[in-house]
Amino acid sequence: MYYNIIGIPKELKNNESRVIFNPLVVNNLVSIGFKVIIQKNAGILSNYIDNDYIINGATIYETIEEIYENANIIFKVKEPQEYEYNLIKDYHTIVGFFHFAGNTDLRLNIIKSQACCVALESVKDNNGNYPILKEMSILAGKNSLNISYNFFNEKIFNKKLVIIGLGNVGNASLTEALLKNYNNIHLIDINYSKLYNLKIINKTLNIYEYTPENLNIIMKNADIVIGSIYNNVKKTDKIINDEHLNLMNDNSIFIDVCIDQGGMTTRSITKSLDDPYNIYNNKYIYCVPNIPSLNGKEATDILSNIVYSYFNESLKSVMINNKSYKDIIINDNIVSSAINIINGNILNNNIL
Repeated sequence: MYYNIIGIPKELKNNESRVIFNPLVVNNLVSIGFKVIIQKNAGILSNYIDNDYIINGATIYETIEEIYENANIIFKVKEPQEYEYNLIKDYHTIVGFFHFAGNTDLRLNIIKSQACCVALESVKDNNGNYPILKEMSILAGKNSLNISYNFFNEKIFNKKLVIIGLGNVGNASLTEALLKNYNNIHLIDINYSKLYNLKIINKTLNIYEYTPENLNIIMKNADIVIGSIYNNVKKTDKIINDEHLNLMNDNSIFIDVCIDQGGMTTRSITKSLDDPYNIYNNKYIYCVPNIPSLNGKEATDILSNIVYSYFNESLKSVMINNKSYKDIIINDNIVSSAINIINGNILNNNIL
């Protein structure tokens, strides 16, 4: 097995429009010395045709089986789907969004394969932030707000908007809501000082420190709820139960952005863009795990550039030292922290 072949499969996850690398980043990888193989039409939903990759040095392979068989390093966007499990071998290092805590079957199959899995959601910079996850979370937040906007056919005057969690998703949703003139916005977070600072800037905001009592208050008569709590790849706590959902108005929408990590409501079951809602008691619970894929090329370009920026040094080390990627990244300050599973061993217990 050669150490210098990077494989990019076409995403199998339902309605996943992104591809992990755009043609310009593929050109950079080829310039470093890698052979890059990419599955036919892998970039088509991001408006990149095969010839865009060919002229930047990639080789097109017809099938996903060929990609896994010939590459020892796999870069992809979303977690391997069930069809891919038997294609993953012990010589593979797979880089992508895994969200193992919300998918026991995936975790067990990766352990069985003995492969090395580097989770993009776990990549941490020197300041303790999660820069790759952040970029996709911002897109998810903007899209979540726009989903609610379209749900009500743009008639959102006086609709009660609740945002649970003011991290990257929540802040992006709030920014988009203000741009679209939502006039009845309610925010809840465990960090009240963060909310207080937002209210100083915009006194129309209604803010609540997270407590069970305040959660009940804020959910009452809600028309739109965007839920986004995250805790370092751990499975999401289901803080929203049926009683909370029953407090919402009929024909309201709850967008569960945490569905990748198992979801934050007791009614959250993973759905797809083709069929996005779990319906409970006239409440529409949106549970799509790849919301940023709605952005297609934009999401691909953002993801491509930031992933390359954090992985290019370790990839260069592969070529310089002629070692496997597994051997290189275990000693890389940035990438090693994102190794969730390697050689059948779990390195990040938060995924359990």
